[in-house]
Order: sequence, then structure tokens, then C-alpha cells
Amino acid sequence: MKSAQAVLIAAILAMACFITACGGVDEARIEEIARKVAQEEDIKARDEFLKEFAPDNFGFGGALEKEWSHAQGCRVGNFIFVSGQQPYDTNLDDKGMPLTDLETGRNFEQQLTTCLENVQKVLAHYGSSTNDVVMLQGFVDLQAGKNKADFGNAAGVITKFFPNAQQSMTFISVDDLFGPEQLIEVNAIAVMTSLGKK
Repeated sequence: MKSAQAVLIAAILAMACFITACGGVDEARIEEIARKVAQEEDIKARDEFLKEFAPDNFGFGGALEKEWSHAQGCRVGNFIFVSGQQPYDTNLDDKGMPLTDLETGRNFEQQLTTCLENVQKVLAHYGSSTNDVVMLQGFVDLQAGKNKADFGNAAGVITKFFPNAQQSMTFISVDDLFGPEQLIEVNAIAVMTSLGKK
């Protein structure tokens, strides 16, 4: 953008010099025009830059998104903020409710897998992946209804989704997540290294 602006200003100044040499135009007026063009180009460049920071929200279309007034993900610039993902089916009926119950009777490993699959879906919407995740945070209810959090192969599940092990990570024990048998909820922050999808 800056090089195009420099070429434009150089062209205006060259034309001004040519016209001045022919004895036709006031140099101060030409300089004023060049400054005005440069200022307009700077404003356009700034506005284009700021558009990259306009929030771009994404949701699965679930009823709870409307009820709780939230998005599943929000991209600002090259940052993606992924909301707490629950072990819920993102395939929804016409009322915005999950088609399949992916929580009841499912163990910790299964619920964690579903949460991380949902994180992947949000990132994929923006043309991103788990390779861009810099912060992963999990909230674990050690007992929810008849479910108990048996960490079993949880480390293997995380390694499957994050094979490069480059994200920072925090898991916190809590009491009573949203669902009656919900053992885990996971959110994430990603930083894209390329602009990806708008």
C-alpha cells in the first residue's frame, strides 16, 4: 500500500514539475494537491487495516446461542477466541437443539473428544486448525450425576488433537458445569499465522 502511494505521489510531483517547466502552474498549489492525495491514501490504508479488527462471529445456530447471547467463536484480526465447548452434538434440529445426546452416560475421554472436535469445527470455520492454538483451557467436574471423571487416556486424546504440543494449557477442577452429566468444557485462543478465510 505504501509503495503504491509513493508511486502516485512521485507521478503527481513529476507532472507538476513538467507543467511548471512549461510555465503553467503554481508550485505551492501542486504541493498542496500532492499532500491532499497522500492524506487521502493514508486514510484509506488505515481504514483497510482497521477492518481486519472488526469482530467476525461464528455460531452453530443452536438455541442456546440465542438464549445466552453468545457466539461459539469470534475472530479479531488474527486472533480467534473459541467459547467454552461442551460435549454437545453440533448437528441440530429445526429448533436448534442437538440431534444426539453426546453427554449422558459418556465417560470423560468421550466427552473431551467431543469438546475438542467442536473446538476444531470453530477453528476450521476461520480457515484455522489446532496448530494455531496458543491457549487451551479445560474445566473439569470430577463428578456429574452418575458420571465420574476418570482421566484414563485424556493425555492421548489431547495429543491426538495437538500433536505439536505447542499450546499453553490449564485444566481446572470445578463444581457443576452446565449439563447434568457434563464432566468437561474446553475453550481456546488461537493466533493465525496467515489471514485465512474472512
